[in-house]
Amino acid sequence: MSAQNVTRRLVMAALFTACALVVNAAEGMLPMPLPGLKLGAANVFTLAALVMLGVKAAFCVTVLRVLLAWLFTGNWFAFLCSMAGGVAAAIVMSLLYCKMRRDFSLPWISVAGAWAFNAAQTLLVSYMIGDARAVFYMIPLFIAGTAAGWAVGRLAQEICRRLGASYNMDR
Repeated sequence: MSAQNVTRRLVMAALFTACALVVNAAEGMLPMPLPGLKLGAANVFTLAALVMLGVKAAFCVTVLRVLLAWLFTGNWFAFLCSMAGGVAAAIVMSLLYCKMRRDFSLPWISVAGAWAFNAAQTLLVSYMIGDARAVFYMIPLFIAGTAAGWAVGRLAQEICRRLGASYNMDR
């Protein structure tokens, strides 16, 4: 890989991280009907990094976004929940994208990532508060995550198409 190509990939990863951080901060200001419910719009840039730069870049975008958001807010609870959910989502989306991208479109890969995020976040909260009944909170989060995850995946698909990604976006 040439030095110019390495620099291009580094700049794209930095831009995806910066965009994810801005969207994450903006999304945090929106009122939501349930605690812990978010659109997950910052995940658009994790998906774009996954398609355009690969698995390592997708994980870097996710981890850096969560770390930088924590530095701005100082909220340990949100940091732990976001890190658990973000890493779980990145693992699931990376596996599906790398192993089964012919079977699943990017929006459905995003839905799987949203479910993984919600499951990891809910299990962590259940463990932290010591009440297993908290896992029932997954039901409304999964319902909302299906719609939001699909929209996030569709937006990531459009961003990748406009940036010239070689992924087959017609599914």
